[in-house]
Amino acid sequence: MKKIKKVTMQDIADALGVSKVTISKALNDKDGVGPELKEQILQKAEEFGYRLSKNSKDKVKNIAIFLDHKYFGEGTKAYFYVKIYQMISKHLSEIGYIGVLTTVNPLNHGKELEQIISNQNIEGIIILGNLEEEFLSKVRKIRLPKVFVDYYDELSNTDCVLSENIYSTYEITKHLLNYAHHYIGFVGSISVTQSISDRYLGYKRALMERKIPIRQEWIIDDRDAHNEAIEFQLPEEMPTAFVCNCDETAHRFIKCLKKQGYRVPEDISIVSFDNDIYADICEPKLTTVAVDIEGIAKTTVKLIKRKVERSPYYTKGVSMVNGKIIYRDSVAKN
Repeated sequence: MKKIKKVTMQDIADALGVSKVTISKALNDKDGVGPELKEQILQKAEEFGYRLSKNSKDKVKNIAIFLDHKYFGEGTKAYFYVKIYQMISKHLSEIGYIGVLTTVNPLNHGKELEQIISNQNIEGIIILGNLEEEFLSKVRKIRLPKVFVDYYDELSNTDCVLSENIYSTYEITKHLLNYAHHYIGFVGSISVTQSISDRYLGYKRALMERKIPIRQEWIIDDRDAHNEAIEFQLPEEMPTAFVCNCDETAHRFIKCLKKQGYRVPEDISIVSFDNDIYADICEPKLTTVAVDIEGIAKTTVKLIKRKVERSPYYTKGVSMVNGKIIYRDSVAKN
């Protein structure tokens, strides 16, 4: 006797030409599906004889995505993390998962976390960027698969996905060296973020290879301990080039140089990191390292899927996503 194939959400999705996530939202009475489409889905499910079970393997998996509220303001970091969230959400949807975004602020530490985990049937957690220690300490205690993005949490020793900072900055510093610049400074507050620290190491490595000493007066802070922008303190004797830790800083720094009468790149060449909106609006346009946001999102989703589903292909550790140099107009031969 021929075995009858069990109807799945994917069967309904294929019949209506929509995603499995859309089917799940409609059948579970979640937001995000229009009333007409929802009615079509319910009718098709009834027609197929589909019954939703709480313990069904066909159930869509929910992944909590936590992001600090400060990244929903203005500035490139807001753009960067929102873009990564959008990409992660898109790739989660493609594999039948749902990303549940929650912004974290001092008022919802702990309480919001417990509610999200219990009420949304969360099966995995993605942390975007650095969060307050009070919140992170609670996240560490939760026994669910976790992936950190653009942040390495030493205390939890969990998986993370990072943009490759050290080698990329090493390469873009070498670009300056190849243009005969031997007096090169660095703009960025080294102790404030992991990214700036790593980018400084790449810059330092490139100079050390050429046996060029690091001059401390050419290491210029761009922000305070709270990650807020500060005024640049220029040295009396200037180098011929600077490596800036990010495009937003480079944009501000070039404005500062111009106010002091320096021309870019004729007097001072500038390279940077991110390839965001500031790289294009800057005058001149920036030579910079492009962060592979799509690659970061894909790697994150692949990793959380393998952890949630306990895949034999899962390997623990740090996943690095390479960037690439975009050559524009901010570098001149010395």
